[in-house]
Amino acid sequence: MVSLDAWTRQHVAPVAKEAGLTRKGLVYRLTADNGDHALLEFRARRLDPAMEVFTVKAYIVPAASWAWSYRQSWESARKKAPDASAAIVQWGVIPPEQAAYEPDDVNPLNPNWAYGGRIDPDAAGQAMAEVLREHTLPTMRRLLDRDELFTEICSPSFEFHRGRPPGWARMILRVDEASPAELDELVSQVETGYPVADEFIAWARTRAAEHNG
Repeated sequence: MVSLDAWTRQHVAPVAKEAGLTRKGLVYRLTADNGDHALLEFRARRLDPAMEVFTVKAYIVPAASWAWSYRQSWESARKKAPDASAAIVQWGVIPPEQAAYEPDDVNPLNPNWAYGGRIDPDAAGQAMAEVLREHTLPTMRRLLDRDELFTEICSPSFEFHRGRPPGWARMILRVDEASPAELDELVSQVETGYPVADEFIAWARTRAAEHNG
């Protein structure tokens, strides 16, 4: 059976390239001018020896979210491309029935794609390309707009998983451009019922000073 890496190179890479994404292994990346990243990640699941079963997830990783997440090892982290661990929003790419491992139970909690066995690899590839072109890639590009992203964070649908509370997210999205007055307003909106809230606020003030000094 064709490997997932080879299958994505055949069926995903051309679509991703059309949309401006770059590829490294099973991760496809779209980078905004401001340093924010949108990631598309494929992960194999060992559920069936007769089929290649896998999930597909998309992630939005703002530049400041990466910096906050790896603040304690920033000198090394700043040299690396952001990964999904610092995502502020993520969602699963849901397969259509013809490419689903369990076609009778397709939902956001069961997002397993598959090929092999009863599912022709090329047919699954065509289904993947259609979903990416029509839904996933446009959404990734839309959410690289920070205003669009914040709107989604404030009123997430069942499709999206929010990685930060709204006040923290707004700070992450605005800290690099905020004036001193706006920064004070952003600080006032940070939810403080978290163990590292004070550290987060201090980090944000330092980062804002570095960017606006």
